Amino acid sequence: MAIASLTFVPAVRQRAKAVTLDYELFETAIALFESGKTTESMQAVFAHLFPDQQVPDIATTPYSFAQGSSRVKVSIADEHISIVVPLVKLPTGGNGIAALRFLLTKISGSGQLHQPRLHGDDVYLEFRDRVSRMHPYKLIEVLRRMPIEADNNDDWLIGQFSALPLDREPIPDVTDEEFERAQAIWAAHWNDVEELIKESQRKRSVFFLNELTAYAFYRVRYALPLNGFLHAKLAEYARVFNDSEEDPSKRETTLSKCIKEMKAVSPADFRRDLGHPTYAISPSADGTPAVLTSYFGPGTYADTIEQYRTTGKSLEAAMALISTYTFLLGRYAWPPAIEADLTKALAAASGKPWREVATLLTEHGKELVEAYGGDDDEDDDEDGDDAPIGETVYDESADKASDDDREEAN
Repeated sequence: MAIASLTFVPAVRQRAKAVTLDYELFETAIALFESGKTTESMQAVFAHLFPDQQVPDIATTPYSFAQGSSRVKVSIADEHISIVVPLVKLPTGGNGIAALRFLLTKISGSGQLHQPRLHGDDVYLEFRDRVSRMHPYKLIEVLRRMPIEADNNDDWLIGQFSALPLDREPIPDVTDEEFERAQAIWAAHWNDVEELIKESQRKRSVFFLNELTAYAFYRVRYALPLNGFLHAKLAEYARVFNDSEEDPSKRETTLSKCIKEMKAVSPADFRRDLGHPTYAISPSADGTPAVLTSYFGPGTYADTIEQYRTTGKSLEAAMALISTYTFLLGRYAWPPAIEADLTKALAAASGKPWREVATLLTEHGKELVEAYGGDDDEDDDEDGDDAPIGETVYDESADKASDDDREEAN
């Protein structure tokens, strides 16, 4: 029997707060650098990127911050700035060789500002340069990318290659009540996705597959405080099943394999990878009015959903809308009013038939654009880097696949 509806329950994961960055401060940093005041320029960059923290005088005082399971250390000495993040301690034997190969092929890169460095068996991600060369764009690129890459690759190296933890930042555990709720969400999610993949195989629709794969990944990302190797493994699967450039049959097969593996995770292993990490740099991109308009405003994507809805293909329309709402919550940090509106809509659609869901969310999407929407020109990233702050090397591939699919539809 075909699945009749999807149920929404509130997230266990603690939501990332939308942070307003002062871009005038970033422009000031550029002006200071161009006038030769490089130390003052770097101080302004730190103040721009960490508006909610007390940043010391970095010229004289080392500074550190937590990014998930990683702790970043910044120091200046002998006219050089050093930014270092512990990664892992390499295992011995074949696993150590395999881990080194992963470091060289997946983390190291020609022209990349930061690189993995080996100190004995200990691996660090490091960046070092003269203070006089630290243009604000260079500094912000390192501060954004290196900690996020370390935060997730340490889990993959530990789980996949038996590497050992190295100076990891502690992650607070979930409570017993949170664990019970998380277990229920996890079990229901993979049961739902298992039924939906059957629908995808019957329909042979790339549009439906795209929406299903985005939902499969972002429902977990939104709802659960999943970390560690389990999160890295899920995101690694998503690099294939959520990639529109891959063969659809391969995507379906990969998702089916992922479902089977995720459903087989023991309660002990599941709880081990749940927790509430601290992020100095938001792990979510900032939600903007232009993002809402791109999905719910006039355009090919909204027109496609409307065509499905009005021609009796309610499952396709409803799945696209539920997937989009879930994607927006899992991918972006929103102001409280918009986030509440998004979750309220999913709660209202919970458990309802597909036709009713499609109508309800279509109308709500129009209301969102009317209340909060805006144009792309109003929301250009003023520091010149339009990549989202805080994406991981695993999630970034999954995000990009989902984003590209949706952008193609717009």
